[in-house]
Amino acid sequence: MHRPTHTRSPSWSLAALASLMLAGGCSEPGQTEIARGNVLAGRKQFDEALEAYRAAARVAPHRARSRELMGHLLFDLGRASEARAAYEEAVSVEPKAALEARIGLARLDSEDRRFDDALNRLREVLDEQPNNLYALLSRANLAIRRGGPGDAELAIADTAKAMTIDPKSAAVLYARGASFLAGRQLEEAAEAFGLLVKAHPDLPLAWYGQARLAAAHGDRERALSNLRVTRGKANRGPGGWHPSEILSDPSFRFLKNDPQFVAIVSSP
Repeated sequence: MHRPTHTRSPSWSLAALASLMLAGGCSEPGQTEIARGNVLAGRKQFDEALEAYRAAARVAPHRARSRELMGHLLFDLGRASEARAAYEEAVSVEPKAALEARIGLARLDSEDRRFDDALNRLREVLDEQPNNLYALLSRANLAIRRGGPGDAELAIADTAKAMTIDPKSAAVLYARGASFLAGRQLEEAAEAFGLLVKAHPDLPLAWYGQARLAAAHGDRERALSNLRVTRGKANRGPGGWHPSEILSDPSFRFLKNDPQFVAIVSSP
């Protein structure tokens, strides 16, 4: 299951996203090793994947790409300090090309609750590439997480732009709905989450959005029903079900002591 929280983009895997964004053949130095690392990461052979990325960095010492991918994978594995080192090295060898590393550093800043630093990094990326979808969604989700004055409006604006780039993307549609929830624009959130369900009915994230929307309306029964659907779809997919993240989602604070809510979330 994508790992939904109230603060972040549902949060797609950085390594998987980076692999999708990798284009072209294997003609440049290091590309063969990078391709091997991507395959190994897909097989969950993470140590071997990291070694392949390190090999690519040795073959192409002045290229950022292998270090970015290493940082993404280390981030997903929860090895934050190592991820930061990999991203910083990527930026040092190719400052302009390493946009994903700069976004990764922003995410790490966000994890450390250094929200202003993170937003400044993302603003700089978007100044250079205004249509960078990865950066737009990262900034929207970070703004939702910070939750300060004007942050919901920033998230709504960024996801509006993201919609012009990829209007059928599950990540875009979820972030769009989440930004409207943050701004308490519930009708607009319902429209965005409805589009998500229509486009991706088998995706757990679509039903998680519906559960959060129901919770925003204080609709206990509909929130619980949609969480049951979310759990069922998550347990059939590759990402799994993450009770601790759902229990900590403020959307469901009013259900915290509800036995049915606890049973649904805590069940395998």
